[in-house]
Amino acid sequence: MELDKHHPATLSRRRVEPVYWAMWGVGLSLAAILRISLFNFESPDYRYFLSPWYDYIVNNGGFRALGHRFSNYTPPYLYLLALATYLPLSKLYAIKLISVLFDFLLASVVLLAVRQRYDSRVVWMLSFFAALFAPTVFFNSALWGQCDVIYTAMLITSIYFVLRREPNLALFFFGVALSFKLQAIFLFPLFVVLLLKRHIPIYSFLIIPATYVLMMLPAWVAGRPLLGLLLIYRAQAGTYESLTLEAPNLYQWLPDNPELFRMPGLILAASLVYLLCLACYLSGVKLDEGIVIKLSLASVLLLPFTLPHMHERYFFAADVIAIIYAFYSPERFFIPILVGAASLFSYFPFLFDQAIFGLEYMAILMGIALVVVTVDLLSSLYPDLVTNSTPSAARGSMPMR
Repeated sequence: MELDKHHPATLSRRRVEPVYWAMWGVGLSLAAILRISLFNFESPDYRYFLSPWYDYIVNNGGFRALGHRFSNYTPPYLYLLALATYLPLSKLYAIKLISVLFDFLLASVVLLAVRQRYDSRVVWMLSFFAALFAPTVFFNSALWGQCDVIYTAMLITSIYFVLRREPNLALFFFGVALSFKLQAIFLFPLFVVLLLKRHIPIYSFLIIPATYVLMMLPAWVAGRPLLGLLLIYRAQAGTYESLTLEAPNLYQWLPDNPELFRMPGLILAASLVYLLCLACYLSGVKLDEGIVIKLSLASVLLLPFTLPHMHERYFFAADVIAIIYAFYSPERFFIPILVGAASLFSYFPFLFDQAIFGLEYMAILMGIALVVVTVDLLSSLYPDLVTNSTPSAARGSMPMR
């Protein structure tokens, strides 16, 4: 039954609506102004990589340049870079604009993921701006000029379709994310668990390589050898020898001796992922929305924390998924603070040649977050075996729709 236009609830809603939309307008404006204010900063990655790639595209026929191998990035980002060369903007601004636009897409899919849990428009707005104003988000795009936001937006979209129980779309967007950055693989344990729990048939995994190949086709048509395009990530392996490149992970506490620690590190990471997937498989608890978010965050924290040769930016997906996690588990609001702070301060040595805090201490923060999230996940999977589980962990959330 419709409410009368003079009904108190209708009148109250009419008073609130302008304020609600004004808050959206102010928030979006501030987010844009904040990013523009950072555009003039030139990072080392811009000077030594992004700027020369942009120049190569301009000097070699625009999109025709994509037929040449002039970058160690996969073609999908180079497609966007080529498109940016046609914009009436300075080189630095055009490059950064690519990532900044994806900041807003990222915030939108974070809102969609949170919307699966809440019906409140205020909560949706809070989740949107929590992602948009997360320091590592605007540092990564508007200040640094990096593009981690692109593959992360695709990963969050993939998680969103997992929550909606649309696995084929989830795998498609995971494939898109993987075509931009290999670091998308950090979320793959989620899909392994979904396979083991029979939420996804094994043949659906063909969507991932098919999507990757599809994303490479324009570069192949432009003239690049298909085999080389398919083996880009293999060629990238071994580019950096250090055990950690400012990443706040366990290698901050070990001597930088790759010959000694590389293989044990790989074995440790593989073993822990195996145990994580096994714990999820053996649990009789249904994979509800809350468990999906917890598993996603545990996965994107665990792998960059235990794998060698990680960069500081490789926790970017964890920075964002931690925000969604906090909305699903409000009592653990401190997790995105720990993860975001550890990531943010690990950026400083590279960007500003200055360490505000020792990276070994940032690794402790990241380690604490990993332990808390993992224990929370196990508490949800095995509520009867965890004596000190919190009420929300034992109770779980609504079943996946």
